[in-house]
Amino acid sequence: MSTSHRIRWAVAAVLLASAGTARAETPYKLGPQDQMQVKVSDLRAGTGEAYQWQAFTGEFTVAASGKVSLPVVGEIEASGRTTSEIASDIADRLKAKAGLATRPDASVQIVKYRPYYVMGSVEKPGEYEYRPQLSVLQAVSMAGGLQRVPTDILLQFVRDAVRARGDIQEFATQRLALLARQARLDAELKDKPLAFPPEVEARAKDPLVARIMSEERLALDTRRTALDAQITNLKKSKDFLTEQITSLSAKDTTTGEQLDIMKTELARISGLVSKGLSAMPRQIETSQTIATLESNRLDVQIAVIRARQDISKADRDILDLKDQRRNAALQEAAETRISLNQATARLEEAKNLLYQSQVRSPATVVANSEAYSKPEYYILRRVGGKAETISAEEDDLLQPGDVVRVRPRIVDPNNPVAADTSSVAGKAARAANSSLSDF
Repeated sequence: MSTSHRIRWAVAAVLLASAGTARAETPYKLGPQDQMQVKVSDLRAGTGEAYQWQAFTGEFTVAASGKVSLPVVGEIEASGRTTSEIASDIADRLKAKAGLATRPDASVQIVKYRPYYVMGSVEKPGEYEYRPQLSVLQAVSMAGGLQRVPTDILLQFVRDAVRARGDIQEFATQRLALLARQARLDAELKDKPLAFPPEVEARAKDPLVARIMSEERLALDTRRTALDAQITNLKKSKDFLTEQITSLSAKDTTTGEQLDIMKTELARISGLVSKGLSAMPRQIETSQTIATLESNRLDVQIAVIRARQDISKADRDILDLKDQRRNAALQEAAETRISLNQATARLEEAKNLLYQSQVRSPATVVANSEAYSKPEYYILRRVGGKAETISAEEDDLLQPGDVVRVRPRIVDPNNPVAADTSSVAGKAARAANSSLSDF
């Protein structure tokens, strides 16, 4: 037996000694996601009939906190306890709560266990519904059995690799474009010169990346120029209105002076008319002239007010333009961040697919018939709040919440097939590593 096998068996022996076997022989203790049925009844002394408490007839699920919420009695600790312990606790609480002379009869029955999980070399890893007396072999069978790798899919691996390479190129370019856009939006929001991140600058000689950088610079210049032009037009309008107010104010002053003169003249003429030294029509004409001047002066003052209002509106329009541009840039920046995260995730996914199609899958096909034998089973179980890994056999029983891990039993690495770096798997590994290093 090789050294690696001796070490593996020694570790398994220690795990078995410390954690015990995987058989579920002790009374079952509930945990989160377990679903239980509660029934409460008592014997009525007067009639001799059994009365069932309808408020407790139902199904309840243990919450993630390990507690179950029941009517009247409130929350009860369920995690780590048996059904008998929970039933006794319910009866005691109801007796105290309702002031009963005797405890009612309470029964708790599990109607649905929390799920178990199967992972590793199986056809359908995932979450499955637990049932009592479930063995490791039965759990693996429900997960579709051991993973079966066909030996005639190498051509499919090649097609997958070509597709993955194309996806990597597309997502990598998309990611660089989003990084460049993000840099442009940051420059626009902070009103600073555009500075691309090092990841983009490093590939500035790439024609595609150079075009992306050029387009972002042009977009930034165009937006700034358009905003500046709108603000300049509004400022010119303000200047025109200011000049208009100056002219109107001068006109108002002149009109006021004329009005004062005409009022003085009207007073003189009125005195002459009262003495019979002047005709009444002249007084009327002077009064009409004063009325006209006052009307003209009022029009001028109204025009000044309107001009000032237009200046205030121009100031608001300038602020609105800046706010609209900023809000649009903020929204676009948020959308860009989301798209960038998605592109990064897709790029990593494509890289993983390329590695899978060029290394993992071909290696499995090549080594499947000779490098693997009977699989190894491990049960990941939480005991006393601590996770333990237990080496298991096919007939060992599971508990709800267990995780069954199926792992191929790899032969000695000195095996010629496993160690042959010139094989399809070895060549694929070198090719995949070379491909991934380009992105």
